[in-house]
Amino acid sequence: MCGISGIINFNNKPDSSTVEKMNNQIQYRGPNHSSVSSNSFSSIGIVRLSIIDLTEKSNQPFLDKERKISIIFNGEIYNFIELKKKYFSNIHFKSNGDGEVLLHLYKKFGISFIDKVKGMFSICICDEKINKTFLIRDRFGIKPLYFHLNNDLGELTFCSEIPGIFINKKIKKDLNYSEVHNIVTNGLIDSNENTCFKNIHQLLPGSFIEFSSFGLKQKKYYNLEEKIDEDKDNEQFSFKYYTSELKKKLINSFKQHTTFDVNGGIHLSGGSDSSIMAALTNLTNKKLNTYTFDYEHKQFSEIEEAKKLALSANIKNESSIMLDSELEKNLFKVIETQYEPFSSLRILCQNHLYEKFKNDSKVILDGSGGDEIGAGYRYYLIPWYLDMLNESNANPSRRLFSILGKHESLNKSEFILGSLAYYFKKGTATQDGSMTETLNILNKDFINKFKDNKPNLTRPFKSHLRNAQYEDFTYVKLPRSLRYTDRNSMRNSVEARLPLLDHEVVEWCYQIPSRFKFLYSQDRIILKEPFKNNINKKILFKNKRTIADPQTYWLKKTLRPLIEDTINSSSFLSNDLFNQKKLINYYNNFKNEKAHINSSFFIKILLTEWWRKKVLNS
Repeated sequence: MCGISGIINFNNKPDSSTVEKMNNQIQYRGPNHSSVSSNSFSSIGIVRLSIIDLTEKSNQPFLDKERKISIIFNGEIYNFIELKKKYFSNIHFKSNGDGEVLLHLYKKFGISFIDKVKGMFSICICDEKINKTFLIRDRFGIKPLYFHLNNDLGELTFCSEIPGIFINKKIKKDLNYSEVHNIVTNGLIDSNENTCFKNIHQLLPGSFIEFSSFGLKQKKYYNLEEKIDEDKDNEQFSFKYYTSELKKKLINSFKQHTTFDVNGGIHLSGGSDSSIMAALTNLTNKKLNTYTFDYEHKQFSEIEEAKKLALSANIKNESSIMLDSELEKNLFKVIETQYEPFSSLRILCQNHLYEKFKNDSKVILDGSGGDEIGAGYRYYLIPWYLDMLNESNANPSRRLFSILGKHESLNKSEFILGSLAYYFKKGTATQDGSMTETLNILNKDFINKFKDNKPNLTRPFKSHLRNAQYEDFTYVKLPRSLRYTDRNSMRNSVEARLPLLDHEVVEWCYQIPSRFKFLYSQDRIILKEPFKNNINKKILFKNKRTIADPQTYWLKKTLRPLIEDTINSSSFLSNDLFNQKKLINYYNNFKNEKAHINSSFFIKILLTEWWRKKVLNS
């Protein structure tokens, strides 16, 4: 795991000293080694976090014999051993690491080599033989890559994190109002190539850039929807067939994700994804430590479930507690780390866990993606129900209400209406079915300027449930989760690995028909069923909580002085995004209301304002 940076200019050779400063800006991503390499049109940098082959032989860049091709990358290539055996059995590799194989693959196959690689990565290839630079991002965007194109100068600046790009003093830090509007009104974070900074873009998942003296071309090399054949839904494969094959793929992915030469661990909650990770640890005989974050408010605690999981898998568990007294300090630390607005105070707890145990385990396995591939969000019941109606499935209404169960804050009618709203119009509700839309808090000019700024969310499938999962996977839930995990882990010089996002696992889960995704009153059943005999069943088959953290309490009590200082300040009066008077009235009602109120919209406004003060205007 590393951080990469660089400047490409075919008109004027870039200054390597700027790239050295970019490396310094992201040094925490790779504290073990740093280097800068230049050729006639590029200066590229790498900071390395040593995970596989800890020797200097795996230091980057990787160069061909003529020193005309240079490659740097951030991430892990999980099938590098298989690739070496298959294509390069007669070639001597200088290192035992995973990255060197990229050079040989590129030389053999050209840019199409990327189809053969399994992993998480952002890659830069500078090829003087054809005078081109390629920037490549992994299929699902697990590893980040940002860029700025100066058309006047013909200059491309890129980096693993946005702060590194601003080291290039030709680039200004300006607010991208359109993207902020997208975050606040639609709840979409990292859903497209834009960022909250004008003219700073992210390379989209499954894409690569080809940059030459003729300009920049961005191309897609992977589309999940092209891997799914809905005609197979009518084939008579059994539930057992699908789940048995899925178990094999998950075990293989877990084995590949646990190849490293440092201490490793797992972030363990008391939920299903963690149960699956613990079961896989047991099945593959891996001895990994586990870490769980906790709260002072024990009604949200998952410590006891996590300890039971660890005990049933015969692995060690440790925890960290997010104290209310430390919340504000951690808040501004994470705002600086994330560098763009985020959506939940739960992210503070994640960062706190990485920070506390960063010296114990340099690789952490995480269950991100489980909800999106396994149909784990409660609102998925509604698109699933629509699929069952279309299939004329027996007793879909009875099955719906048997699975629905008791909601922590909504009655069944409220949940169904909220879930329909969330499915058909993002930003009006959250995935637990709670309504959130309070656009009157925004300034009218801000609303009117972007009233036509509608999110373009593709729904490529006939199945409603697949489309709901696809939207969350591609645009809504997963992209922001990946950014949170990458920033929090790498700021603490820890590599986060996500075994559930192996592309073969993902494709198989999306291929499974809707009728098998809610069974026996269970959500996420396709991920749970394969491991029912390998881990604590009671925890494995516990459905997802709708209220999982004390965010509402923190907003009403712990952060109340900070919030009131913020929204009553003279600087907020001149705010061009939010209406101060209406926001004050909203907060007064919110903090005094005893019943649960969805805090999603409100926290996005607060975090956007604190981000503007801490990051944008700094």
